[in-house]
Amino acid sequence: MGLLNYCKEANVWGILCFGMGMTLREGNREYFYKKLDEHFPGLKEKYIAKYRNDYSINSPNSENLMKLFRAECKKNNIVYNTKEIFEFIGELPEKDVQLNLFDF
Repeated sequence: MGLLNYCKEANVWGILCFGMGMTLREGNREYFYKKLDEHFPGLKEKYIAKYRNDYSINSPNSENLMKLFRAECKKNNIVYNTKEIFEFIGELPEKDVQLNLFDF
């Protein structure tokens, strides 16, 4: 729960979460497999057999992790409802001014 603890300490209002797992873009996938070979020989082949070239890979324990995530968010008053977060983003005022590095 380390990441959620950091969010709590930072007084995060909301977390946009689409599930527990990871995404592997082309390039990232090769790096990930290289590191699996370095640290966990033989595991890469299991990933390839199970997930092929899938972009999105859900954790096998995703359901339980999401329950834990939701419980921790509720306990710490952190919004996690996707619809509510997008509604909030839609309410943010538009800024018509382009920021300039040298204005600061």
